Amino acid sequence: MMISLTWGSRRRIARLISGKPSTSNQPLSSPPMRRPSPPARMMPVMFVGFDIQVPPCVTLRPNPWPCVQYTRVVMPALNQSVEECLSATGPLAGDWPGYRVREEQVQLAVEVEKGLAEGLSMALEASTGTGKTLSYLLPALLSRRRVILSVGNLTLQDHLWLGEYQKLRTVLPQLRQLTVLKGCDNYFCHHRFQLAREGRLPGQGQTLVHQFWAELSAWLIQTRSGEIQTLPLAADQISELSAVVTLGADQCLGHRCSHFADCYFQKARQQAAQADLLLINHTLLLSDQRLFEKGMGALLPAVDCVIVDEAHQLPELLIRRNTETIEEYRLQRWIQAVRRQTNGHLALFPALPVLLSQLEKLWQLIRHQLQQQGLDQGVKTVAAGSFKPLEELLLRLREQLSGLHVSAVDLTRELRQLTQWIELLQQARGDESVLYCDLVEGQLKIVAARLQNPFTSLNSDAVAWIFLSATLTVDGCFEYFTRSLELSGLQTRRYHSAMDYEQRAMLWVPADLPLPSAEDFFEAWTSRLLHLAQQLDGGILALFSSHQALQASLPLMQECSGRTVLVYEPGVNRHRLLQQFRQQANSILLATGSFWEGIDVQGAALRCVAIDKLPFAAPDDVVSLAWKYKAGLEQSSVFSDYMVPHAVTRLRQGVGRLLRATDDCGLVMLGDRRVLKKTYGIRFLQSLPPMPLTESEAEVAAFLSRMGITRKGASNEFFSTEKN
Repeated sequence: MMISLTWGSRRRIARLISGKPSTSNQPLSSPPMRRPSPPARMMPVMFVGFDIQVPPCVTLRPNPWPCVQYTRVVMPALNQSVEECLSATGPLAGDWPGYRVREEQVQLAVEVEKGLAEGLSMALEASTGTGKTLSYLLPALLSRRRVILSVGNLTLQDHLWLGEYQKLRTVLPQLRQLTVLKGCDNYFCHHRFQLAREGRLPGQGQTLVHQFWAELSAWLIQTRSGEIQTLPLAADQISELSAVVTLGADQCLGHRCSHFADCYFQKARQQAAQADLLLINHTLLLSDQRLFEKGMGALLPAVDCVIVDEAHQLPELLIRRNTETIEEYRLQRWIQAVRRQTNGHLALFPALPVLLSQLEKLWQLIRHQLQQQGLDQGVKTVAAGSFKPLEELLLRLREQLSGLHVSAVDLTRELRQLTQWIELLQQARGDESVLYCDLVEGQLKIVAARLQNPFTSLNSDAVAWIFLSATLTVDGCFEYFTRSLELSGLQTRRYHSAMDYEQRAMLWVPADLPLPSAEDFFEAWTSRLLHLAQQLDGGILALFSSHQALQASLPLMQECSGRTVLVYEPGVNRHRLLQQFRQQANSILLATGSFWEGIDVQGAALRCVAIDKLPFAAPDDVVSLAWKYKAGLEQSSVFSDYMVPHAVTRLRQGVGRLLRATDDCGLVMLGDRRVLKKTYGIRFLQSLPPMPLTESEAEVAAFLSRMGITRKGASNEFFSTEKN
């Protein structure tokens, strides 16, 4: 049920936020609500230059670059099937170093080839060791279809482009060209460079440009792509400089820019428009609809098929990419930051402190009204027009801060955040849509969420989608994945791993650990891990459910003698940290976030994956809020139908870091005994690879000895007796 906030006249609003008594209780009427219009279907366009028969199933986008003439010419594929290329007598077996025929890989590749040829949409789960990347890359290169490949992130994008693709081109030089497209902020921007060079950017922009002037000048003469990551600088220097010489897509001037003809990103877009095979990442894939809605032109070309690797990321990414929030704690921090930044500069802007105080009072009034409407009982939908007083107050604040920014103080960050909040409210009110409100631990969240199926951005009824990942199933089926993306009619199939988990891995849930809710949990879990580190020969990857949990264990971890302790923190170069972990024998890496997936460490460098607790999403996370809303619409359980499947998928990814090659072996240590004590625990255990489960320290000792990964000179006292 949708509710509206009551305000009354403008005079009454002023009295409310100033604390004066009101004499009127008349509600402010909200505009009539209507369902937002669906995105307009793309119109077909004509290709010029060749007389090409376009299949009737393909709908193509209007040309976003009028100066570019589309020519839909697909290079002829090799006269060989995927199965022939991957066979024992095929070209890969003869010329690819270390190549061996894997039956699961061949079967998966044949299935992808079938999907491309027949225009089928499917979801395929291929466990670690299947050879998934080659199984979809080779069919895409051999196909005559126009295809987009989307991978999880920039790192995987570079890995595929510089790794598997270059190897395939060496063995099969006749394969067609793969084109790479990244987000706008990955390319050098001439406009930003000019502003920085002339000192027209706030902060240290001009200083940085002058510091790296020689490197930038030489690089600009040589570079063809303009990708900022190709600068001949250290990773941390590139990161620092990219904030100065790159620009986000929402800030790009487009045709109005004086450097448009020389823009590296626009050149990359033009190449992508002509590409028959395009490699992107998920962020770019999910940004496309939003860019098109803003009238900036379609970022991605029309295609016959989209192949999505690491597709398990999509349910969460879709929510995060399509959800904007105003959160109480962020608002409070923003107000504090503005007061701190503007202290001593308010002589010309005396109204600013008053407006900030009014904002705090107005927010409290909104929270109070929503609580009276039953917000404590769950998510509420509120008419966007009800927040008009908040929008007007934020606009007045922006006017004041803009003047102060120009005359005295650098408020770039604060103004950017304020503008995002204003745009959120304006867009929702302009669409006559609703906003979702929730109260988490006494903190109010206002959320604008587009939870509809986003695949209309590529006209999904005319495009085949092939989703691949090692972790698409929960409880042995694809139901969570397909329901989260609102997909139907997908063909599904699972391909089991070639890894021998039953013989070469073990899952240990220590018997004596308290539950994660106990105050002494992290101390106890860290102590058990440190004792294990004294016995185990090889590296340890400790995955934490949150950065706060990592910090709770860090002091004890640093007491671990004889091992290097590496810590992943915000701002630390991920690639360099992984290299250190691989090269420094018997080191311990403490990590959160992205280290749960997408990393590949083989051999003795990784013999144990230690996980503190089951990776449930935090209740105040925007993803949890979206699930609560969807579960309410579906009359389903937010915990059983969303939170548990999401945590199962994440745990499977974490466990999947252990065995990366057929001769790998090691231990998974899970500190969360809820997996054995709670009824939902069986769902986690059944979704993990089939490896022995134990609570016994003696069985762990026997496993380490059998695998030959017991540390030389290690004492057996730790494993000699069972804890009571």
